[in-house]
Amino acid sequence: MKSIAIIGSSSNLSIKIKQMLFDFEIKLYGRKEEKSLDVLNLSTSNIIDELNISEHDIYIFNLGKIIPEKISTQTEEEIIESLKVNALFTIKASELILERNQSARIIIIGSESGRKGSFDTTYFLSKSMLRAYVKQRYLFSTEQQLVLISPSTISDSRMTMDREDKARLSEYESEHPKKRFIFNDEISEVICNLIRSKSTYITNTEIEMNGGKFARMKYQ
Repeated sequence: MKSIAIIGSSSNLSIKIKQMLFDFEIKLYGRKEEKSLDVLNLSTSNIIDELNISEHDIYIFNLGKIIPEKISTQTEEEIIESLKVNALFTIKASELILERNQSARIIIIGSESGRKGSFDTTYFLSKSMLRAYVKQRYLFSTEQQLVLISPSTISDSRMTMDREDKARLSEYESEHPKKRFIFNDEISEVICNLIRSKSTYITNTEIEMNGGKFARMKYQ
C-alpha cells in the first residue's frame, strides 16, 4: 500500500484529499495532529527527523498563511514567518526528500497569487518562489515527480469564508467566466487522479485551476 504524507492537514482541502484517498496509508502532519510539525524550524535535522522523509511514497504540501496587511505595514517577524510557512519550509523539505528518496512524488498546493499577485505582497512573493522552484528543479531520478497545483479563490476554504470583503468577493464571482469560484472537491479530484496514475511524466509543471479567468481573446 502506498504511503502518503499530508503536510498541513487542518485545511478543508487536506480533509477532502484524505477522504478521497481512503485506500492509501495516510499520515497527517500539522500542529494539531498526532505527528506535530514545526514548519517555522528550517533546520535540516528537524525536517529529516520529524517528517520521516524516506518513509513515504507521496508528499502533499498544503501550507498557507496570509496577512491582511500590505508588506509596508508588516513587521519583520511577520514577513519572515510568512516566507517560511508559504515557501521556504516546503522548498527545503522537498530538496531533502528528492536527495534521499529516488521514487518520491511531491505535490505542492500553491495559489494563483504566485502569478497575479496579492494584497499581501509577502504571500505573493512566497507563491512565486514555489512556481520558480517547481519549474526549474531538475529531477535526476526518472521515478520522481514534482508538481504545483495552483487554484484560484476556493469557495469553501476557510481563508475565503473568513474574509470580510464579501461584496468584493461577490463582484469577482459575477465577473468570473464560470460565474463561481472553485470548490475543494474539484481540486481534490485532480490531485487524487494525479496520485492514482502510475505515470510520473507530468512533472516540473504548474497546473493552474482558475476556470479560464486569465483568457483574453474574446470573439462575439
